Amino acid sequence: MEFVVVSDNYPSRRKPNKGVFVYNLVQELSNYHNITVIAPFKVRELFNSISKDGYGKERCKVYRPVYFSFSNKKFLGINTQIWSRFFISKAVNRSLKNLPGKPGIIYAHFISNALTALSYAKKHSIPLVIASGESSYPISSKAWEKDLQGLKDCTSHFICVSETNKKGLMALGFNENKMTVIPNAVDYSLFKPLNKEACKKKTGISPHKFVVGFVGNFIHRKGPNRIIEAIKQLNDKDIQLVCVGGREGLTANEFTKTIPPLPNYQLPEIYNAFDIFVLPTLTEGHCNAIEEAKACCIPVVSSLGTSVETQIDKTTGILINPLNIHEIAGAIQKLKSRPDVRMSMAETLKLKTGEQSLKNRAQKISSLLTKTLNENQ
Repeated sequence: MEFVVVSDNYPSRRKPNKGVFVYNLVQELSNYHNITVIAPFKVRELFNSISKDGYGKERCKVYRPVYFSFSNKKFLGINTQIWSRFFISKAVNRSLKNLPGKPGIIYAHFISNALTALSYAKKHSIPLVIASGESSYPISSKAWEKDLQGLKDCTSHFICVSETNKKGLMALGFNENKMTVIPNAVDYSLFKPLNKEACKKKTGISPHKFVVGFVGNFIHRKGPNRIIEAIKQLNDKDIQLVCVGGREGLTANEFTKTIPPLPNYQLPEIYNAFDIFVLPTLTEGHCNAIEEAKACCIPVVSSLGTSVETQIDKTTGILINPLNIHEIAGAIQKLKSRPDVRMSMAETLKLKTGEQSLKNRAQKISSLLTKTLNENQ
């Protein structure tokens, strides 16, 4: 099958760490289909330096139409996101029109990307499949009534990464019968247990330190500063925090090592330098970083009241109130002081290896896409 993936969150040599979970899935799907990726590229990103290591092997044809982004701000009473959406839609449609033939399916990663391709899909009667893994759905039915109705009319199917996503879409009025839950997955050939002492040494961390790891954007929702406050509360000089990511600033301290965003293939050694992985997130679709940590057999501390509850339990980690610093600190302290508990969790995670296989997920999505195409012919 020939189909098009539309995603503004896709890696490039200028942003090799961007959208790696989309890239990994698309590369796996390319074993079954001929895929063209349309990955709109912000003009300002052209000024980023080019990574000499790249982002990995590319097996698909990739179009990177450039567009002007005006972020999401208020200017003279106008939300500048409207301008950004206009230009990104123009860029995506420019690439769609330049395709050598009409694709069998348009596969959009997230609703925002589906909106950019909506008019083209409708005009050419092309089935639209949306992968929905948003952490939340801030779309107001009143403000987005026209767009929502267009999606309801044209979307053939939603692939939801969790029941939470499914319920969010249903709350917006989408048809439950057009939804299938297929959780995010991990490449177990890449993410696996490695020698911890060697990984700590390579990462520049003392093998005698207890390493608390965090991977993600340094934003309030993800909670790295709440981890910092928890470790401050413990006042234990044997604890080292390693934060991989960026975007906003971290609270100043003497125990945190920061590592800039990395291509996915460089992360396994980082995860394996962690003794535990902590993510006090407020909302998630289905967290890729947690699946990667689990694949490396690293015990996880994360959030009650979120979709994370479907990813870890008491045998593989500790669930806490993500806003309660005392609970975060208590979980870190428990796992630091109880190596037997950590070992038991690691052994359980080892037994679960393969449950969330990227290959299996790609096969399920491939079958669903083929079925969707056949139903629309």
